[in-house]
Amino acid sequence: MKVIAIQHVSHEPMGYIEDLLKEKGIEYEYIYVYEGEKPEIRDATHIVIMGGPMGVYEEDKYPFLAQEKEMIRQAFKRNIPILGICLGAQLIANALGKRVYPYKKELGWSEVKKFEDDFVTKDLPEILTVFQWHGDTFDLPEGAKLLYAGDLVRNQAFRVGNAIGLQFHLEVTPEIVRDWVEKEDSLSDEDKKRIIAETDEHIDELLDNCRKFVDAFLSLDFNP
Repeated sequence: MKVIAIQHVSHEPMGYIEDLLKEKGIEYEYIYVYEGEKPEIRDATHIVIMGGPMGVYEEDKYPFLAQEKEMIRQAFKRNIPILGICLGAQLIANALGKRVYPYKKELGWSEVKKFEDDFVTKDLPEILTVFQWHGDTFDLPEGAKLLYAGDLVRNQAFRVGNAIGLQFHLEVTPEIVRDWVEKEDSLSDEDKKRIIAETDEHIDELLDNCRKFVDAFLSLDFNP
């Protein structure tokens, strides 16, 4: 087993997912597209596509986005399990022919509700507390199952074939949250303090659910 992770900016790594892969002794490799590396399937059995501040529709500014969409289509045809987080989920939706567009901004902790049962979310709670950090949303790919829905932004998690998209973040650590919050100019000092305090309250539950989800994702077989 080998995981290929596509990273779009230096401050959005796999986080706790990377810790889990190390713990399990699973080989992984980053592809740093922001440094000019080409997104490729290589010898991946599983692909993880991380978040980033760019929009899926900004191919002119970020040419690697078009390359990633083609990589996603190739991986999807080959039945390689793909996990897209935030921007990664939007890239999957767009690569499979659906629209991604600016919408309501969500920054901080919120609850999403299980919409439909599925193998990859069977061990997760009906109401899942997650970390949000996005301003875009997407339409569901054809044939996709909506797994979690939100009150403010409906499409929060989906699966279509072996491709899974999470609009929210399960992988963040306290250090990652603190880094993002400190860099975010749109947040007031009060909001920043509140998000940090809520992180202390929710992080253990989040990481426990991340572990359960990653176990399910890694159990998806690569059957070309």
